[in-house]
Amino acid sequence: MKKQVLLIEDDDAMRASLAQTMELEGIVVIVANGLGQARRSIRANFAGIVLSDIRMPQDDGFSVLNYVKSVDADLPVIMLTGEADVPMALRGMKEGAYDFLEKPCPSDTLLESLERALNFRDVILKQRQLERDLLRNDPPAMFFPGSSDASKLIRSDLRRFAQSGAHICITGDNGTGKKLAAHTLHAMGEDAVFLGYNFSGAQSALASTDIPQGRVSFSIKSAQMAKREDVKWLSQILAERDDVRLLISGLGDLGDNVELQSFLETHHFANMHMPTLRARRADLALIFEQVLRQLVRSLDLDMPTVSTHILGEIMARDWPENLIEMRNFAREYLNNSQLNNSDIEPQSLAKQLDNFEALVLTQTLRQTSGKATQAAAQLGLPRKTLYDRLARYDIRPKDFK
Repeated sequence: MKKQVLLIEDDDAMRASLAQTMELEGIVVIVANGLGQARRSIRANFAGIVLSDIRMPQDDGFSVLNYVKSVDADLPVIMLTGEADVPMALRGMKEGAYDFLEKPCPSDTLLESLERALNFRDVILKQRQLERDLLRNDPPAMFFPGSSDASKLIRSDLRRFAQSGAHICITGDNGTGKKLAAHTLHAMGEDAVFLGYNFSGAQSALASTDIPQGRVSFSIKSAQMAKREDVKWLSQILAERDDVRLLISGLGDLGDNVELQSFLETHHFANMHMPTLRARRADLALIFEQVLRQLVRSLDLDMPTVSTHILGEIMARDWPENLIEMRNFAREYLNNSQLNNSDIEPQSLAKQLDNFEALVLTQTLRQTSGKATQAAAQLGLPRKTLYDRLARYDIRPKDFK
Protein backbone atom coordinates (compact mmCIF):
# COMPACT_ATOMS: atom_id res chain seq x y z
CA MET A 1 0.00 0.00 0.00
CA LYS A 2 1.24 3.50 -0.85
CA LYS A 3 2.04 5.37 2.38
CA GLN A 4 -0.58 8.10 2.62
CA VAL A 5 -1.63 10.38 5.47
CA LEU A 6 -4.53 12.83 5.66
CA LEU A 7 -3.18 15.63 7.88
CA ILE A 8 -5.79 17.86 9.56
CA GLU A 9 -4.20 20.86 11.29
CA ASP A 10 -5.48 24.45 11.49
CA ASP A 11 -2.10 26.04 12.31
CA ASP A 12 -0.35 26.83 9.01
CA ALA A 13 3.21 26.60 10.37
CA MET A 14 2.58 23.35 12.24
CA ARG A 15 0.80 21.85 9.23
CA ALA A 16 3.76 22.69 6.96
CA SER A 17 6.28 21.29 9.46
CA LEU A 18 4.42 18.01 9.96
CA ALA A 19 3.90 17.60 6.22
CA GLN A 20 7.59 18.15 5.53
CA THR A 21 8.60 15.57 8.17
CA MET A 22 6.37 12.95 6.57
CA GLU A 23 7.24 13.78 2.96
CA LEU A 24 10.97 13.35 3.73
CA GLU A 25 10.10 9.75 4.65
CA GLY A 26 8.33 9.14 1.35
CA ILE A 27 4.82 9.56 2.76
CA VAL A 28 2.19 11.16 0.52
CA VAL A 29 0.48 13.90 2.56
CA ILE A 30 -3.02 15.28 1.93
CA VAL A 31 -3.40 18.49 3.93
CA ALA A 32 -6.57 20.06 5.32
CA ASN A 33 -7.14 22.95 7.76
CA GLY A 34 -10.22 21.33 9.31
CA LEU A 35 -12.89 18.68 9.00
CA GLY A 36 -14.83 20.66 6.39
CA GLN A 37 -11.89 20.57 4.00
CA ALA A 38 -10.99 16.97 4.90
CA ARG A 39 -14.41 15.42 4.33
CA ARG A 40 -13.90 14.85 0.61
CA SER A 41 -10.84 12.67 1.34
CA ILE A 42 -12.41 10.59 4.14
CA ARG A 43 -13.92 7.59 2.40
CA ALA A 44 -14.41 3.92 3.20
CA ASN A 45 -11.33 2.01 2.02
CA PHE A 46 -9.24 5.21 2.04
CA ALA A 47 -5.73 3.87 1.36
CA GLY A 48 -4.04 5.61 4.26
CA ILE A 49 -4.57 6.98 7.76
CA VAL A 50 -5.64 10.24 9.46
CA LEU A 51 -3.45 12.49 11.61
CA SER A 52 -5.50 15.21 13.30
CA ASP A 53 -5.00 18.03 15.75
CA ILE A 54 -7.47 18.04 18.64
CA ARG A 55 -7.88 21.73 19.43
CA MET A 56 -9.26 23.51 16.36
CA PRO A 57 -11.55 26.57 16.21
CA GLN A 58 -14.49 24.82 14.54
CA ASP A 59 -14.77 21.01 14.51
CA ASP A 60 -12.29 19.65 17.03
CA GLY A 61 -10.35 16.38 16.82
CA PHE A 62 -13.16 14.42 18.43
CA SER A 63 -15.54 15.60 15.71
CA VAL A 64 -12.98 14.38 13.18
CA LEU A 65 -12.68 11.05 15.02
CA ASN A 66 -16.44 10.52 15.19
CA TYR A 67 -16.87 11.38 11.51
CA VAL A 68 -14.06 9.05 10.42
CA LYS A 69 -15.46 6.17 12.47
CA SER A 70 -18.92 6.72 10.98
CA VAL A 71 -17.40 6.33 7.50
CA ASP A 72 -14.97 3.48 8.20
CA ALA A 73 -14.60 2.06 11.71
CA ASP A 74 -11.19 0.56 10.82
CA LEU A 75 -9.59 3.77 9.52
CA PRO A 76 -6.85 4.69 12.05
CA VAL A 77 -6.89 8.20 13.53
CA ILE A 78 -3.83 9.50 15.37
CA MET A 79 -4.64 12.54 17.50
CA LEU A 80 -2.30 15.45 18.32
CA THR A 81 -2.62 17.87 21.21
CA GLY A 82 -0.52 20.76 22.46
CA GLU A 83 -1.17 19.89 26.08
CA ALA A 84 -0.52 16.76 28.14
CA ASP A 85 -4.11 15.94 29.08
CA VAL A 86 -4.59 12.42 30.46
CA PRO A 87 -8.43 12.54 30.57
CA MET A 88 -8.47 13.79 26.99
CA ALA A 89 -6.13 11.00 25.91
CA LEU A 90 -8.28 8.41 27.66
CA ARG A 91 -11.38 9.80 25.98
CA GLY A 92 -9.66 9.66 22.60
CA MET A 93 -8.62 6.03 23.03
CA LYS A 94 -12.07 5.09 24.33
CA GLU A 95 -13.73 6.63 21.27
CA GLY A 96 -11.48 4.70 18.94
CA ALA A 97 -8.34 6.76 18.35
CA TYR A 98 -5.40 4.66 17.20
CA ASP A 99 -2.82 6.75 19.10
CA PHE A 100 -2.52 10.00 21.05
CA LEU A 101 0.60 12.20 20.70
CA GLU A 102 1.64 15.44 22.38
CA LYS A 103 2.94 18.41 20.37
CA PRO A 104 5.70 19.15 19.71
CA CYS A 105 6.19 15.49 18.89
CA PRO A 106 9.73 14.15 18.21
CA SER A 107 10.02 13.04 14.60
CA ASP A 108 11.01 9.47 15.45
CA THR A 109 8.01 9.10 17.81
CA LEU A 110 5.63 10.50 15.19
CA LEU A 111 7.04 8.35 12.38
CA GLU A 112 6.97 5.21 14.52
CA SER A 113 3.29 5.76 15.34
CA LEU A 114 2.49 6.49 11.69
CA GLU A 115 4.30 3.36 10.54
CA ARG A 116 2.34 1.14 12.95
CA ALA A 117 -0.95 2.71 11.88
CA LEU A 118 -0.10 2.40 8.18
CA ASN A 119 0.81 -1.27 8.62
CA PHE A 120 -2.46 -1.86 10.46
CA ARG A 121 -4.41 -0.17 7.66
CA ASP A 122 -2.56 -2.22 5.04
CA VAL A 123 -3.61 -5.45 6.79
CA ILE A 124 -7.24 -4.28 6.97
CA LEU A 125 -7.39 -3.38 3.28
CA LYS A 126 -5.76 -6.66 2.25
CA GLN A 127 -8.29 -8.58 4.34
CA ARG A 128 -11.14 -6.69 2.68
CA GLN A 129 -9.72 -7.42 -0.77
CA LEU A 130 -9.46 -11.09 0.13
CA GLU A 131 -13.08 -11.06 1.31
CA ARG A 132 -14.15 -9.42 -1.96
CA ASP A 133 -12.25 -12.06 -3.94
CA LEU A 134 -13.94 -14.80 -1.93
CA LEU A 135 -17.35 -13.21 -2.51
CA ARG A 136 -16.79 -13.28 -6.27
CA ASN A 137 -16.43 -17.05 -5.98
CA ASP A 138 -19.40 -17.38 -3.64
CA PRO A 139 -22.59 -16.26 -5.45
CA PRO A 140 -24.90 -16.70 -2.41
CA ALA A 141 -22.75 -14.32 -0.34
CA MET A 142 -22.47 -11.87 -3.23
CA PHE A 143 -26.17 -11.78 -4.15
CA PHE A 144 -27.71 -12.24 -0.68
CA PRO A 145 -25.50 -10.37 1.81
CA GLY A 146 -26.24 -9.85 5.48
CA SER A 147 -25.97 -11.21 8.99
CA SER A 148 -29.67 -11.70 9.77
CA ASP A 149 -31.04 -15.22 10.32
CA ALA A 150 -33.15 -14.84 7.18
CA SER A 151 -30.16 -13.98 4.96
CA LYS A 152 -28.08 -16.78 6.47
CA LEU A 153 -30.87 -19.25 5.72
CA ILE A 154 -31.07 -18.13 2.08
CA ARG A 155 -27.34 -18.73 1.63
CA SER A 156 -27.50 -22.05 3.44
CA ASP A 157 -30.37 -23.28 1.24
CA LEU A 158 -28.65 -22.16 -1.96
CA ARG A 159 -25.42 -23.94 -1.07
CA ARG A 160 -27.27 -27.04 0.03
CA PHE A 161 -29.37 -27.30 -3.13
CA ALA A 162 -26.81 -26.11 -5.67
CA GLN A 163 -24.94 -29.36 -6.18
CA SER A 164 -27.80 -31.70 -5.29
CA GLY A 165 -29.25 -31.72 -8.79
CA ALA A 166 -32.75 -31.76 -7.27
CA HIS A 167 -35.63 -29.82 -8.81
CA ILE A 168 -36.35 -26.73 -6.70
CA CYS A 169 -39.59 -24.93 -5.85
CA ILE A 170 -38.91 -21.33 -4.77
CA THR A 171 -41.78 -19.45 -3.12
CA GLY A 172 -42.17 -16.00 -1.62
CA ASP A 173 -43.81 -12.60 -2.02
CA ASN A 174 -43.29 -10.38 -5.05
CA GLY A 175 -39.83 -8.81 -5.16
CA THR A 176 -38.14 -11.12 -2.66
CA GLY A 177 -35.50 -12.32 -5.13
CA LYS A 178 -36.93 -15.61 -6.42
CA LYS A 179 -35.54 -15.03 -9.92
CA LEU A 180 -32.13 -14.11 -8.50
CA ALA A 181 -32.17 -17.28 -6.38
CA ALA A 182 -32.87 -19.36 -9.50
CA HIS A 183 -29.98 -17.71 -11.36
CA THR A 184 -27.71 -18.30 -8.36
CA LEU A 185 -28.61 -22.01 -8.24
CA HIS A 186 -27.89 -22.25 -11.94
CA ALA A 187 -24.53 -20.47 -11.57
CA MET A 188 -23.47 -22.84 -8.77
CA GLY A 189 -24.57 -26.05 -10.47
CA GLU A 190 -23.02 -28.09 -13.24
CA ASP A 191 -22.48 -26.47 -16.64
CA ALA A 192 -25.89 -25.99 -18.21
CA VAL A 193 -27.89 -23.69 -20.46
CA PHE A 194 -30.19 -21.30 -18.58
CA LEU A 195 -33.72 -21.12 -19.99
CA GLY A 196 -36.47 -18.90 -18.60
CA TYR A 197 -40.26 -18.77 -18.86
CA ASN A 198 -42.68 -16.44 -17.07
CA PHE A 199 -46.40 -17.27 -17.04
CA SER A 200 -47.35 -13.69 -16.14
CA GLY A 201 -45.83 -12.24 -19.30
CA ALA A 202 -45.90 -15.25 -21.60
CA GLN A 203 -46.51 -14.56 -25.29
CA SER A 204 -46.89 -18.24 -26.19
CA ALA A 205 -47.87 -21.49 -24.50
CA LEU A 206 -45.36 -23.27 -22.29
CA ALA A 207 -45.61 -26.36 -24.52
CA SER A 208 -44.18 -24.38 -27.44
CA THR A 209 -40.94 -23.69 -25.55
CA ASP A 210 -37.92 -25.13 -27.35
CA ILE A 211 -35.67 -26.89 -24.84
CA PRO A 212 -32.16 -27.33 -26.26
CA GLN A 213 -30.19 -30.55 -26.04
CA GLY A 214 -27.73 -31.02 -23.19
CA ARG A 215 -28.00 -29.94 -19.57
CA VAL A 216 -30.63 -27.24 -19.01
CA SER A 217 -31.63 -25.16 -15.97
CA PHE A 218 -35.27 -24.35 -16.76
CA SER A 219 -36.53 -21.46 -14.62
CA ILE A 220 -40.32 -21.03 -14.57
CA LYS A 221 -41.75 -17.90 -12.91
CA SER A 222 -45.33 -17.24 -11.70
CA ALA A 223 -45.90 -20.98 -11.55
CA GLN A 224 -49.17 -20.47 -9.62
CA MET A 225 -50.69 -19.54 -13.00
CA ALA A 226 -49.84 -22.88 -14.63
CA LYS A 227 -52.79 -24.73 -16.20
CA ARG A 228 -53.43 -28.46 -16.23
CA GLU A 229 -51.98 -28.85 -19.74
CA ASP A 230 -48.83 -26.99 -18.63
CA VAL A 231 -48.31 -29.38 -15.73
CA LYS A 232 -48.91 -32.35 -18.01
CA TRP A 233 -46.26 -31.04 -20.44
CA LEU A 234 -43.73 -30.59 -17.64
CA SER A 235 -44.35 -34.16 -16.48
CA GLN A 236 -43.68 -35.35 -20.00
CA ILE A 237 -40.41 -33.39 -20.16
CA LEU A 238 -39.16 -34.93 -16.95
CA ALA A 239 -40.16 -38.40 -18.15
CA GLU A 240 -38.17 -37.96 -21.38
CA ARG A 241 -35.19 -35.90 -20.16
CA ASP A 242 -32.98 -36.50 -17.14
CA ASP A 243 -30.73 -33.55 -18.05
CA VAL A 244 -33.37 -30.86 -17.42
CA ARG A 245 -33.51 -29.30 -13.97
CA LEU A 246 -36.64 -27.34 -13.08
CA LEU A 247 -36.40 -24.20 -10.93
CA ILE A 248 -40.05 -23.35 -10.35
CA SER A 249 -41.04 -20.17 -8.50
CA GLY A 250 -44.30 -18.56 -7.54
CA LEU A 251 -46.37 -16.69 -4.97
CA GLY A 252 -47.67 -18.32 -1.79
CA ASP A 253 -47.02 -22.02 -1.28
CA LEU A 254 -48.58 -22.97 -4.67
CA GLY A 255 -51.03 -25.14 -2.72
CA ASP A 256 -54.03 -23.50 -4.40
CA ASN A 257 -52.91 -25.02 -7.71
CA VAL A 258 -53.82 -28.65 -7.00
CA GLU A 259 -52.36 -30.13 -10.21
CA LEU A 260 -49.09 -28.25 -9.77
CA GLN A 261 -48.83 -29.19 -6.08
CA SER A 262 -49.32 -32.86 -6.93
CA PHE A 263 -46.64 -32.58 -9.63
CA LEU A 264 -44.17 -31.04 -7.16
CA GLU A 265 -44.76 -33.80 -4.63
CA THR A 266 -44.55 -36.58 -7.22
CA HIS A 267 -41.17 -35.39 -8.46
CA HIS A 268 -39.81 -34.64 -4.97
CA PHE A 269 -39.10 -30.94 -5.42
CA ALA A 270 -36.98 -29.37 -2.68
CA ASN A 271 -38.71 -26.32 -1.18
CA MET A 272 -37.04 -22.97 -0.69
CA HIS A 273 -38.84 -19.94 0.73
CA MET A 274 -37.61 -16.39 0.10
CA PRO A 275 -38.14 -14.05 3.10
CA THR A 276 -39.35 -10.46 2.78
CA LEU A 277 -37.05 -7.47 3.22
CA ARG A 278 -38.83 -6.85 6.52
CA ALA A 279 -37.47 -10.20 7.75
CA ARG A 280 -33.98 -9.06 6.64
CA ARG A 281 -34.23 -5.67 8.34
CA ALA A 282 -30.74 -5.88 9.87
CA ASP A 283 -29.31 -6.11 6.35
CA LEU A 284 -31.28 -3.31 4.67
CA ALA A 285 -28.31 -0.93 4.42
CA LEU A 286 -26.21 -3.63 2.71
CA ILE A 287 -29.03 -4.61 0.39
CA PHE A 288 -29.67 -0.99 -0.59
CA GLU A 289 -25.98 -0.42 -1.31
CA GLN A 290 -26.00 -3.53 -3.52
CA VAL A 291 -29.12 -2.41 -5.40
CA LEU A 292 -27.75 1.13 -5.83
CA ARG A 293 -24.35 -0.14 -7.02
CA GLN A 294 -26.00 -2.36 -9.65
CA LEU A 295 -28.04 0.62 -10.90
CA VAL A 296 -24.95 2.85 -11.00
CA ARG A 297 -23.05 0.26 -13.06
CA SER A 298 -25.91 -0.17 -15.52
CA LEU A 299 -26.04 3.61 -16.11
CA ASP A 300 -22.25 4.08 -16.05
CA LEU A 301 -22.43 6.69 -13.27
CA ASP A 302 -20.37 7.41 -10.15
CA MET A 303 -21.49 5.86 -6.89
CA PRO A 304 -23.03 8.62 -4.74
CA THR A 305 -22.46 8.96 -1.01
CA VAL A 306 -25.38 7.56 0.98
CA SER A 307 -26.15 9.96 3.82
CA THR A 308 -27.08 9.05 7.38
CA HIS A 309 -30.51 10.53 6.71
CA ILE A 310 -31.13 8.14 3.81
CA LEU A 311 -29.83 5.13 5.77
CA GLY A 312 -32.20 6.05 8.58
CA GLU A 313 -35.16 6.12 6.20
CA ILE A 314 -34.13 2.79 4.70
CA MET A 315 -34.01 1.19 8.15
CA ALA A 316 -37.37 2.67 9.18
CA ARG A 317 -39.37 1.60 6.09
CA ASP A 318 -41.33 -1.67 5.91
CA TRP A 319 -40.72 -2.22 2.15
CA PRO A 320 -44.04 -4.01 1.40
CA GLU A 321 -43.03 -4.41 -2.27
CA ASN A 322 -39.56 -5.64 -1.30
CA LEU A 323 -36.83 -5.33 -3.95
CA ILE A 324 -39.23 -3.81 -6.48
CA GLU A 325 -39.82 -0.88 -4.14
CA MET A 326 -36.15 -0.65 -3.15
CA ARG A 327 -35.01 -0.49 -6.79
CA ASN A 328 -37.48 2.34 -7.42
CA PHE A 329 -36.27 4.13 -4.29
CA ALA A 330 -32.63 3.71 -5.40
CA ARG A 331 -33.46 5.04 -8.87
CA GLU A 332 -35.21 8.09 -7.40
CA TYR A 333 -32.33 8.70 -4.99
CA LEU A 334 -29.77 8.43 -7.79
CA ASN A 335 -31.76 10.78 -10.04
CA ASN A 336 -32.04 13.37 -7.27
CA SER A 337 -28.35 13.14 -6.40
CA GLN A 338 -27.42 13.57 -10.07
CA LEU A 339 -29.78 16.51 -10.66
CA ASN A 340 -29.29 18.64 -7.61
CA ASN A 341 -26.92 16.79 -5.28
CA SER A 342 -29.67 16.55 -2.66
CA ASP A 343 -31.01 13.46 -0.98
CA ILE A 344 -34.79 13.44 -1.31
CA GLU A 345 -37.66 15.81 -0.70
CA PRO A 346 -37.68 17.33 2.80
CA GLN A 347 -39.32 15.42 5.64
CA SER A 348 -40.80 16.55 8.92
CA LEU A 349 -38.47 16.84 11.90
CA ALA A 350 -40.29 13.99 13.65
CA LYS A 351 -39.77 11.68 10.67
CA GLN A 352 -36.09 12.61 10.41
CA LEU A 353 -35.60 11.94 14.12
CA ASP A 354 -37.29 8.55 13.79
CA ASN A 355 -35.02 7.68 10.86
CA PHE A 356 -31.93 8.70 12.78
CA GLU A 357 -32.99 6.82 15.93
CA ALA A 358 -33.54 3.62 13.93
CA LEU A 359 -30.12 3.99 12.37
CA VAL A 360 -28.39 4.58 15.74
CA LEU A 361 -30.11 1.54 17.27
CA THR A 362 -29.09 -0.62 14.33
CA GLN A 363 -25.47 0.56 14.33
CA THR A 364 -25.17 0.06 18.10
CA LEU A 365 -26.53 -3.49 17.91
CA ARG A 366 -24.13 -4.23 15.06
CA GLN A 367 -21.22 -2.91 17.17
CA THR A 368 -22.26 -5.01 20.18
CA SER A 369 -23.03 -8.14 18.11
CA GLY A 370 -26.69 -8.05 19.16
CA LYS A 371 -26.05 -7.86 22.92
CA ALA A 372 -28.99 -5.79 24.12
CA THR A 373 -27.64 -5.21 27.65
CA GLN A 374 -24.37 -3.89 26.28
CA ALA A 375 -26.19 -1.78 23.69
CA ALA A 376 -28.44 -0.27 26.38
CA ALA A 377 -25.41 0.63 28.49
CA GLN A 378 -23.63 2.16 25.49
CA LEU A 379 -26.68 4.29 24.67
CA GLY A 380 -27.35 5.20 28.32
CA LEU A 381 -30.84 3.66 28.25
CA PRO A 382 -32.68 1.33 30.63
CA ARG A 383 -33.11 -2.10 29.03
CA LYS A 384 -36.91 -1.77 28.93
CA THR A 385 -36.65 1.57 27.13
CA LEU A 386 -34.25 0.06 24.62
CA TYR A 387 -36.59 -2.86 23.92
CA ASP A 388 -39.56 -0.50 23.55
CA ARG A 389 -37.68 1.51 20.94
CA LEU A 390 -36.48 -1.59 19.13
CA ALA A 391 -40.06 -2.88 18.96
CA ARG A 392 -41.17 0.45 17.51
CA TYR A 393 -38.94 -0.10 14.47
CA ASP A 394 -39.24 -3.90 14.39
CA ILE A 395 -35.51 -4.28 15.09
CA ARG A 396 -34.46 -7.58 16.70
CA PRO A 397 -31.14 -7.95 18.57
CA LYS A 398 -30.80 -11.60 17.47
CA ASP A 399 -30.49 -10.46 13.85
CA PHE A 400 -27.10 -8.94 14.71
CA LYS A 401 -25.55 -11.95 16.46
